[in-house]
Amino acid sequence: MPSYKEHVMVSIIMVFPFFPDIFYIALAVIGASIIDMDHKVNQKNIVIIGLLGVIMALILYILNLPYLIGVLITLMAILFYISEHRGFMHSITGIVFITGCISFFVLGAYTLLSDYNTGLKISLIIISLILGIVILNKTIVPLYAFLIIMGLIFSSNLGFDIYYVFLAVFLGCLSHIILDLFTASGVQLLNPFSSEKFKKRAGFTLLGIWGGCVIASVVFYGNNFLYI
Repeated sequence: MPSYKEHVMVSIIMVFPFFPDIFYIALAVIGASIIDMDHKVNQKNIVIIGLLGVIMALILYILNLPYLIGVLITLMAILFYISEHRGFMHSITGIVFITGCISFFVLGAYTLLSDYNTGLKISLIIISLILGIVILNKTIVPLYAFLIIMGLIFSSNLGFDIYYVFLAVFLGCLSHIILDLFTASGVQLLNPFSSEKFKKRAGFTLLGIWGGCVIASVVFYGNNFLYI
C-alpha cells in the first residue's frame, strides 16, 4: 500500500505540468491526502472537518452568503465517516464529489476573507494552512506550512481561479486513485454503480490519459495548456 509520502510526491508530479503555482500544488497535495479520510484511523479529523463545515455554514448564513458551501463540507465529512475504506470515496464519482466540496470550501473561505479586505497572499496562506492542518499527516504539516508560507510570500504572479482550484484538487485526488490501482486490492472505480475492482490496467490507462494531456500542453502551448 502506498504511503502518504508517496501520494504527496505523485500528486505534485501530476499537477506541476499544468499548475506550477504553489497554491495549486498545495491543493493537489490536499486532494491526494484527503482520499484516505475514509480510513477508521482518521475519524477524528473527519469530525473536525464536519464541525468546520457547520461553522462555515452558520457564518455564511449570518453574512447572507452562500451557506450551502458549509453544508456540502459537512455532507462530505458524513460520507467519509460512514464509508468503508476504498469504497465510494475512492471511486471516480467519489473524487468528483470530494473535489467539488473542497473547491466550494476554498471559494467560500476566499469570499469570506475578501469581504474583510484580506490581501490575496494572506487569504491563500490562510486557506492552505487550514486545509493542511486538518487533512495532512501531522508529520509533514510543519514542512508543508513552511513551504506554503515562503512560496506564497515570495510569489510575484499570484491569482485565484475557481476552475483551476477544481482541476488542481481533482488531479491530486486522481493521483491517489492511480497509485492505489497498482496495489493488490485494487479500487472500485465505478462505485456505487459497480463493485468491480480495477487494478493495473486501469492505472496504466489513466496514466496514459494524463501523459497525453501533458504532451498536448507542450505541443500546443509550449508549457502549460491550462495555466496560461
